[in-house]
This record gives sequence, structure tokens and C-alpha cells, in this order.
Amino acid sequence: MDVAVSPETAQSLIKELYLMGRAIRVALLHPEEGQLLPGGVGVLGTVESRGPCRQVDLVADLCISASALSRHVTELVGAGYLSRHADPSDGRATLIQVTDEGRDLLRRVRKSRARGLQSALGDWSEDEAEQACLAVRKLRNSLVAHAHSTGTGVHQPVSTEGQE
Repeated sequence: MDVAVSPETAQSLIKELYLMGRAIRVALLHPEEGQLLPGGVGVLGTVESRGPCRQVDLVADLCISASALSRHVTELVGAGYLSRHADPSDGRATLIQVTDEGRDLLRRVRKSRARGLQSALGDWSEDEAEQACLAVRKLRNSLVAHAHSTGTGVHQPVSTEGQE
């Protein structure tokens, strides 16, 4: 396989992505997020997308360890953003789901982040923003495909911070 991107460009892109993640956290942090473990809103958003599910089903989706997910779920249940219920198909198992309070938090965070990004991109055109979105999506899809094809990252714990 020919490598189309030089090592220097790959290293520069990794650095920029790291710095972008930090900039996003600083510029778009909703005040209520600071009361949760980093990545808590991402966990909440993933549960909302999936619907009622077992915690074990989320570990692979979120690429975090079972113990890290357990800490998130315990915190989110304690805050009233998630609820636990017996699984009707298996009384020994528990399902988690987003509560009305959790959906309200996600709505507030999403609106706040969108307003913040709109403000930050005040000197961008709609076309520039759409092109950036396409490039970031292509990069994410390439990374996911690579992780699946090589088997890496499937069970590697990583931070969920900024996923939501």
C-alpha cells in the first residue's frame, strides 16, 4: 500500500487534532458539564442514541473500559440524568436509559455548544464550515475504518471527552 501522507504531515495533523480537542473543551464547555466527569455528556448522548441498553453494550461503542463506564453511569444516575431498570428479557440484567432531566441537559448543552461555535466561526462562510465538516467526517471515518481493519482501538480504553 502506498502511503499518500508524509510522516511529518501525519504528526502535524495529530498535533492539530489534539489542540483542537482542547480548544473545543475550553471554548464550548457548557457550565453544567463541569459538574460531571469529563466525557459524561458523551456517555449520556450515546445512551440517548441507543435507547435503553445494558452497560456492557456501551463499552465498545464508547471505546472505554467497563470500570470507567461504570463510574460515568453511577454519576449520571446519581445526578438524575440516567435511570436503571431491570431488563424484562433477563431479570438478572439491568438496562440504563436517559431520563427527562438527561434529555433536558443534552438539549441545553447542544444549543450552548452550537451557539458558541457559531460565534467562534463568525468570520467563516457557510461553505467553509460545510467543507470543514466534510473533511473532519472523512478523517473520522478513515480512523474508524482503520481501527476496525487492524483490530486496534476496538477494546482500547480512550477518553469520551468531547464526543457529545
